[in-house]
Amino acid sequence: MRALNLGGHKKPFQLLLFLSFSILCAVIAHSAETTSLWKVTGDDSGPSIYLAGSIHILSEDDHPLHPAFEAAYRAVDDLVLEIATNEDPESDTLALEKGMYGKGRKISDDLSPEMYAELGKYLEGAGLPPTAMDGFRPWMAGMTISITEIMKMGGRPELGVDTFFEERAVKDGKTVRGLETTEFQIGLFAKLNKEEQEKMLGSTLKDMANVETDFPKMVKAWREGDDVTLEKMINDSMSGSPQFRKELLDNRNENWVKKINEYMKGDKDIMVIVGAAHLVGEKGLIQLLKGSGIRVERWSTEKNNNKKKPPKKKSRFIPV
Repeated sequence: MRALNLGGHKKPFQLLLFLSFSILCAVIAHSAETTSLWKVTGDDSGPSIYLAGSIHILSEDDHPLHPAFEAAYRAVDDLVLEIATNEDPESDTLALEKGMYGKGRKISDDLSPEMYAELGKYLEGAGLPPTAMDGFRPWMAGMTISITEIMKMGGRPELGVDTFFEERAVKDGKTVRGLETTEFQIGLFAKLNKEEQEKMLGSTLKDMANVETDFPKMVKAWREGDDVTLEKMINDSMSGSPQFRKELLDNRNENWVKKINEYMKGDKDIMVIVGAAHLVGEKGLIQLLKGSGIRVERWSTEKNNNKKKPPKKKSRFIPV
């Protein structure tokens, strides 16, 4: 049984990273004046970086996206994602190698009897045999359950913000790059010990009880740029795993801020799309970028998007 061939999605780990600690999607207020999209600039002669928060799986009801996303995409030369499919064509194969057991071992070997019973109860309720996930490592089982439940609600990975724009960028001939590799992202989960994996699976099973309310709530907050609600939901979801949160969010944010600062030294306008969880909070990208002295402002209505940038100043090349 393949854990990751979900609707033909080409890069499951980019969407699974966000879903592993939060549940999202649904009825959206399309008239919202703000959204999870920011414009990062240095001075008037430099490039603009459009920093977009992503929900990695959405439904048809969530499209069209807020018009600011379309305006930002049209304004840029390059697209930067957490993972670029063209740079990681073997992501599914690698994920299966790390997320599935080989012969002679199964998930019950790494779970307490109580947690294995909880998993069996969930599987029974889903109409599956209790051994359906015996070949999955606990972290992979949790991710697969999250994706499966959200797809039952109409979510489609190819409609997630990053995949939606990546496919367009390839057709439009724009350069597409990744901030990280699939191998790095998988490593965040593969190195979890048994206790941490069980905690993650247990949290996922608990979250499934409220998925039909929490999923719409978070996507609505993302759509409307409601950072307070987003931050609270993320904090609540990860309160029991502070070290994992540090590695999954904080450390990666610090690395990405360095890369965005490097992009600011170039001459191309770029759209950077990352999971919305990375934008909010004191250690989120927005606050880190502001702390580094860069100008960061909410990119909201079409009025903002139609403003013309002043012409770039010509500079003399000086070797250093």
